[in-house]
Amino acid sequence: MAEPQGISKDEVALYDRQIRLWGLAAQNLLRQSTVKIHGIKTLTLELSKNLVLAGIGTLILVDPSPISDKDLETQYYFHEEHLGSPRDQVLAEKLRVLNPLVIIQTEDTDKCDVVVDIGDTRDSVRMDAECREKGQKYIRADCFGLFGYFFIDCLENHEYIEETKVEGDSGETNKASYTASYISLAQSVVAKPGLSNLQPLATHIDSNSETAASTEDLEVMVAKSLEGRGMPEGVIDQELLGRVKQSLNTEFVPSASVVGGTLAQEVLKIVTHKDLPMNNWYVFDAIKCDGITCQL
Repeated sequence: MAEPQGISKDEVALYDRQIRLWGLAAQNLLRQSTVKIHGIKTLTLELSKNLVLAGIGTLILVDPSPISDKDLETQYYFHEEHLGSPRDQVLAEKLRVLNPLVIIQTEDTDKCDVVVDIGDTRDSVRMDAECREKGQKYIRADCFGLFGYFFIDCLENHEYIEETKVEGDSGETNKASYTASYISLAQSVVAKPGLSNLQPLATHIDSNSETAASTEDLEVMVAKSLEGRGMPEGVIDQELLGRVKQSLNTEFVPSASVVGGTLAQEVLKIVTHKDLPMNNWYVFDAIKCDGITCQL
């Protein structure tokens, strides 16, 4: 765990409330951290906005694909004058206005502490494996319609601190250090009995995955996934699968806001080493207005 360095008076004034919440040492670690986000969707906007306002050191955005008419419907930082422009560059300009103290860049680099992979799942397992080789924490995340999820891989030895209040009115606290172990995405997506609630959302994330372009594609992918894992079709919650199919290839800002805000909290835990980040799956269902965590 890196030792915190000095923080300026301007930063103390700007981040006063959160310094009171999680302490100067945690804020120092936050301002020294670098997070890279691959893929820009509505979820990316929500996540990056929260990280920038919190005072992360450096944010790297990687998605040069052009902004389209469809993006204007849900990605509120994009407007007609941005059509055809690279997503990452436009978003970077907008985020710099929120907090000029944060370094925001669009040049891809391996120098980062956490990699967040949003959107296309085809390279997710490979990307997680590469992050593990480099000692980087990895997060796989996405939102579609009324659903959203993320997976966290903090490697085998993630150090963190938990703080508990001492009984009485003194206001004093005790701090204790712990170590948590996380598994890779490749290990996690291997189907296990009793996980039918999560499987439809993650079943296509594997080394041979494809992105479903239609509800028919999703049905085929789920069937192949079950067959390849030797599992019966009945293990899937068909009602849940039906709702997922209805949400396929759509974006819903309220869902992205909930998932993005929750994910931002977990990223802050990772880089500040304060409290235990979720281990390892989080799934949000807007129909039930509920988010669940599950360790797979």
